[in-house]
Amino acid sequence: MEALRKLRAALAAWVAKLEVWITALAPRERVLVTVAGLAVVLFAIWLVSFRIADGISAREARIEEKTRVIAQVGKLAEGYRRRQAERQAIEARLKGPPVQLLSHISQTGASLGVEITDLRPSSASGELEGLHEEAVEVNVARIDLGRLARLMQALERGPGVVKIRRLRVTTRSDDPALVDATLFVSTYQLKA
Repeated sequence: MEALRKLRAALAAWVAKLEVWITALAPRERVLVTVAGLAVVLFAIWLVSFRIADGISAREARIEEKTRVIAQVGKLAEGYRRRQAERQAIEARLKGPPVQLLSHISQTGASLGVEITDLRPSSASGELEGLHEEAVEVNVARIDLGRLARLMQALERGPGVVKIRRLRVTTRSDDPALVDATLFVSTYQLKA
């Protein structure tokens, strides 16, 4: 309380000195001092409003940046959920009954009208990280590219996890519209 009283007294003394000084001025000088005082007050108001506007702009920029980051996090979370769902679907297919690869390839070829006569179990079959792989080398002669693409899609879309690991295509000199293809098809099963 005492400090407030001292501040009021000091302020009152300063205002009294200012009044004495202003009354001692000529009328023309009073007008000039008043105009200068108004200019200082307007400059101070402009400076304060500039700082406030700058602060508001900075906050809006931070809000916009945080909104962008939140949207990016949302996209990443959605991508993560989608990848998790895909992983769970593949795991479910891996846990399903094992695919009899030779019969699956023969049946798929027969359903598409592709004659598959050369099926050889591959020595590439083996154990991968937590998975058992079975591979078959399939030779298909005299097939057009459209039917080959449909065969590959049908093989991979079948039951279980079946993937075409490698594909070798050679053109034929007797009919340029047809090719000979060698597919290395693998199926995977979780280790028991």
